Amino acid sequence: MTEVLNLQALRAIVGTAGELYYARGYNLDGDGGGGVFMWRIDETSPIYVPIFTGTGIYSQDNDGTIVKTTGNDTGRWVRQYDGYINILWFGALGFGNDYTTHFQKAIDYASLNSKLNPLLKSSTIFIPNGSYKISHVILKNGVTILGDSFDNTIIYALPGGLDNQYIFTMENGVVNINISNLNLSGQDTLRGAFYFESKPQTSTPFHGGLMNSRISNIFIYGFKGHGIYLDGGGFNSNHLLPNQFNIFENVRIFNFSDNKNALKIDGQQGQITFLNCEFDGYKTEISEDVFDYKKGKNVHIQNIRQYISAVISFINCTCQDSDYGFLIEWAENITIDNCWFENLGVSVMVKSNHQDPPDNDMPCRSINILNNRFANAAGFGSLNAPNNVKLGQCVAISNSFVNVNNNYVAVSDTEGEYLNVQSSFIIASNNEKGGVSAEGNTFQINELGKTFGIMQLLTPNPPFLDCAGHKLVFVDGSSKPVINILQSSINAGEYLAIRVEQGVVTFENTDNIAFRTNSPTFSFSLFNGEIATFVKVDNFVGTNYETYQLVSIMNIL
Repeated sequence: MTEVLNLQALRAIVGTAGELYYARGYNLDGDGGGGVFMWRIDETSPIYVPIFTGTGIYSQDNDGTIVKTTGNDTGRWVRQYDGYINILWFGALGFGNDYTTHFQKAIDYASLNSKLNPLLKSSTIFIPNGSYKISHVILKNGVTILGDSFDNTIIYALPGGLDNQYIFTMENGVVNINISNLNLSGQDTLRGAFYFESKPQTSTPFHGGLMNSRISNIFIYGFKGHGIYLDGGGFNSNHLLPNQFNIFENVRIFNFSDNKNALKIDGQQGQITFLNCEFDGYKTEISEDVFDYKKGKNVHIQNIRQYISAVISFINCTCQDSDYGFLIEWAENITIDNCWFENLGVSVMVKSNHQDPPDNDMPCRSINILNNRFANAAGFGSLNAPNNVKLGQCVAISNSFVNVNNNYVAVSDTEGEYLNVQSSFIIASNNEKGGVSAEGNTFQINELGKTFGIMQLLTPNPPFLDCAGHKLVFVDGSSKPVINILQSSINAGEYLAIRVEQGVVTFENTDNIAFRTNSPTFSFSLFNGEIATFVKVDNFVGTNYETYQLVSIMNIL
């Protein structure tokens, strides 16, 4: 087999069909970019063509696996290999230079392999340990990018860029990718790291989105744009553009901007799992034991569209070092389970989209905050963070349905001078439409367990009293309302306690309220401070599908 020094030397040679040459390197002998090349005059386009036409898959010189001879168009030198596509073959030699073009050529070739035929081989790109600078590349369907290691396969963002730009975006249509073992260094660029924007393909049925993909063992540090932005569809009644069935595992993100997020999620998303991931802001020691933390949000789940984010799980994740850990606005079935929250003003804020008129104010539903540990995570606990949120909460809720169960709350110094006893475990404000279920939570000291608003003060609309998802409500009795229909989203077998605040409220058993079977018009009144407890029964009474059976009355004697 004839040897040449590099790919440039190969370009000067016209071969014969099937002839093999060995290039000792891409540029230099032994630099990793060399290999065996065969002169091919046959093509695949996508069917086999026995002569070279210049229109098949071997026609485009990509300076890595397909090499065109200078001044000759009768064939191509085609790299022969088994296994992965090595980024070194395309001249990205890991010396810290700008390799944007080299990366894109490798991705395009891997995409070509995934689309066409078994004659072409791997669609996995291997990136050895080294330093690589890029500005922006487009990820494509069917391509896997495999780094050598989490620590030493380092991709640097080129300086400059705008805050709406990213070093990785994806093509239109449905995109299935796998990316692992990369260290992404933003170097304080305004760019973000990953932007997964769901965009339709150009032909019917116009599907699009990141689907059935896995992103794992990724370190993202020093970006001032979003670390990861999942931007799903949902405009104009188009439900074909979700980011769906994706797993993010062992992804660590440290975001350096007050105005951007480690993780941003918007639009239609579904069946997404974040496993053992980290979403952090930053902290700066401004003097001894005095710290500044990120002023913004680490994770922001938001929706302003017709189709929302739903069925998203965060398991064994960490969120640290900012005013707000999670902000969830108008989403459903979000589970935060067995996660660690530390050095935060407000750990998790859940609220509706706060739209006018009130009928457009869409609550979050089935938000589950379970089995987590909150450490200095409400008003920064016992830390000295004077410029950050001090009247904080572990969980803040507005017009939403939230379950807060089996969590533990601790601080680093239970008697220190900076211990923030003004903060609360749960604050539910303006939550008439929602409901909070909290049980099984424990606290290092009792002062950390304060709650407010789990029971809401309601104004009745006689003869209706809508208790939403609350199990304990205060009812304004100043207008002396008469109630004979209770409405609630609790389930049969659950209890509803109603306490009167000011004035009097009268209950009648003429509709779905049951007191005694032998007196269909029986009624009773509750005065200020008195409580009645009902249990919900799932049977039909007239047009109502539920009954509220009186259990007890506590009168003030």
